[in-house]
Amino acid sequence: MQKTEVLFSKKMPAAKSFPSESVLFYDSILNKNPDFKKWASVFTFKIALKSGETLKTIDSLKQNLEKLAILDVPSTPELTFIAVGGGSVGDFVGFLASIYLRGRPFINIPSTWLSAFDSAHGGKNGLNLLKQKNQIGTFYPAIKVYLVEQLLASQPSERMIEALGEVIKISVIGNQSLFKFLEKNIFKLNQKLMYQNLPGAIEAKNKIVKKDPFEKLGLRRVLNLGHTMGHVFESHYGWPHGICILLGTLFSVRWSYQLGMLSVQECIRISHLIESAYTSINLSEDLAGVSDASVRQLLLKDKKRTSKSEIDFIFIKKIGQVVRKKVSVEQIIAEIHRQKTEY
Repeated sequence: MQKTEVLFSKKMPAAKSFPSESVLFYDSILNKNPDFKKWASVFTFKIALKSGETLKTIDSLKQNLEKLAILDVPSTPELTFIAVGGGSVGDFVGFLASIYLRGRPFINIPSTWLSAFDSAHGGKNGLNLLKQKNQIGTFYPAIKVYLVEQLLASQPSERMIEALGEVIKISVIGNQSLFKFLEKNIFKLNQKLMYQNLPGAIEAKNKIVKKDPFEKLGLRRVLNLGHTMGHVFESHYGWPHGICILLGTLFSVRWSYQLGMLSVQECIRISHLIESAYTSINLSEDLAGVSDASVRQLLLKDKKRTSKSEIDFIFIKKIGQVVRKKVSVEQIIAEIHRQKTEY
């Protein structure tokens, strides 16, 4: 897989540093940001996108391919696609870049903490199909990812809280020092501290990705900690991805402890961190709102499914070590019932 250059900067990179025949795709909400509008104004070719899961559809892909045709962008070797936005924008433009003219260079500038910590790295993109997440996609890493402190700091504070789902997840999987930092500072976190911890979180993810860049060996699947139930909550309730990953990770923590994989001390530490990050969490109540039929329908279409009725579920052995284990959909449903009544 092509190596991505990750660049940290205080301000947006100079527009003149990009190829002249670049197309700028950006989240339309950034039109409210005067600094961004000024920066974007120098691009000849640009397309505003409405972020969210509705962007990641076949209909949206068709519409934006037609916009490219109308713009009459020169089809030269230098033609580069630049994405500025959150995870849905990065996913969409990454996929578009991978198929347009058999592949164009792609540069990603995440504008949300969630995408800066997670989705901008690893080379995966995707579109949804029939309300199922990321059923269509490619492995197509950006040639560069710019992490711009000024842009990220312009986000509302709730976007930072939503990012903690993926930050806590990666700390549990493979960065004990990050976990300890979060334990100590969870109530003091601010934009500056979040930015300082980007390199460690990204390095922990990339270390896993390098072992299995195209998901052929299954090693990369440990990054799905919290995502099996997280995607159930996201699809059912429509809540932000990061919040759903916090809920899904807490579900994994409780199940890992129930099976004797995780010690009571570490169960308490991880649970406390998750509940401190999102004080409104009520997993038992949230589980009660999802029917068995809905869970079954969503899980049987899960990309982590290994057979007709089994899924690769990620359990926690200790902070810094997780394990994959095949479980049936019915086992997951049984565990949902247990957690609804015992917590």
